[in-house]
Amino acid sequence: MTKPTRNELLHVGHVDPQSRPSLISFCERVEASHGHRILSDQLRLDLQDASASQPPVVAIAGNGNNIASVAIATRSNDGWTLEVVSEHDHSFPPPREVINTVVGGILQQLTPQSDLRLTWWARAHDPWVEHVASALGFSEHRRLHQMRLPLTHDVAIEFRNSAAVTRPFRLNADEDAWLVVNNSAFASHEEQGGWSREQLARRLNAPWFEAEDVRLHPIDGDVNAFCWTKRHDASLHEPALGEIYAIAVSPGQAGKGLGKQMVMAGFSHLADTGITIGMLYVDADNAAAMALYESIGLEVHHTDRAYLWTGRKSDG
Repeated sequence: MTKPTRNELLHVGHVDPQSRPSLISFCERVEASHGHRILSDQLRLDLQDASASQPPVVAIAGNGNNIASVAIATRSNDGWTLEVVSEHDHSFPPPREVINTVVGGILQQLTPQSDLRLTWWARAHDPWVEHVASALGFSEHRRLHQMRLPLTHDVAIEFRNSAAVTRPFRLNADEDAWLVVNNSAFASHEEQGGWSREQLARRLNAPWFEAEDVRLHPIDGDVNAFCWTKRHDASLHEPALGEIYAIAVSPGQAGKGLGKQMVMAGFSHLADTGITIGMLYVDADNAAAMALYESIGLEVHHTDRAYLWTGRKSDG
C-alpha cells in the first residue's frame, strides 16, 4: 500500500500572481462544499485585489499541486487579521498537523514585528479552532453574535411605521459624508474605525454592492446616520438573509432613539426587497446594542470567536 504523501508547506509569503488564482479557487470550493461563508468581506477583497499595495500574507499547505489548507493574514486597522480555510469533511475537524503548518507559516512571517497584533477569527461552524488556538499561542479575545429575526408581514409594517425616513446612497457624492459618520461613530473599533476613502471604494466596487441598500438619514442636509444593508443568496445550509452590514449614528445624535429607527429602516428596506429573515452581527459585550436588538425581536443565532496571539504556547 502506498503511504499517503504528507502535507507540506507549499508557499509562504505575500499573495503573488501565480498563487492568487488557485488560492481563490480553493477558498470558493471549500465555501461551496461547506455551504457557509468562510472569508470575511475585508479578507476576500484583499485576496482578490491584484493591485493592493500591501497584499495579504498566506501560508499554503498540501501535497504536490493539491491544497489541503491555507492561512491568510491581512492588515486591519489595529494590526493583522488571520483566517484559516481547510478542506476536510465537514463532520470532522482537519488534522491538527496541517493547521499547525499553515498558522506556523504565518507566524514565521509576522513575528519579526515587535509590536505584532494578530487576531484569528473562527466561525461558529469551525469549533475545532478553540482546541488548537491555545497550543499555538492564541487566547480568546472577542465573541461576535449573529442575531436574527423573521421579517414577517406584521414586523415589516411595524418597522416601516417606526423607522427613520432615509434615502439611498449616491455614488460619487456621499462618500465623504459617510466616512465622517462612520469614523466618528467607530473611533475605537478594531475593524470598522478609521476607514480610508480607498477602503470604502473597494466595497462600493464589490459585486454585491447596491447603492439603494445603503440608507442615509436625513434625506436633506448633512448626513448624521446610515444603515448599510446587504443581501445574501440562499446556500446549501443557509436561507436567503438580509444583513445590516454596518450601522452608525453621529455621536452628537446619540441617545435620541435614532439608532433604533435606523435599524428599523434597514430591516423594512430589506423586507421590501422580498427578504424574509434579517440578521446582523454584534459584539457579545456590547450590552447597550444587545438590549436594543433584543427589544425589537432579534435573537442570537450563533457566535463567532476571535483569538488574539499572545506568543505563549500551551501544551494543549
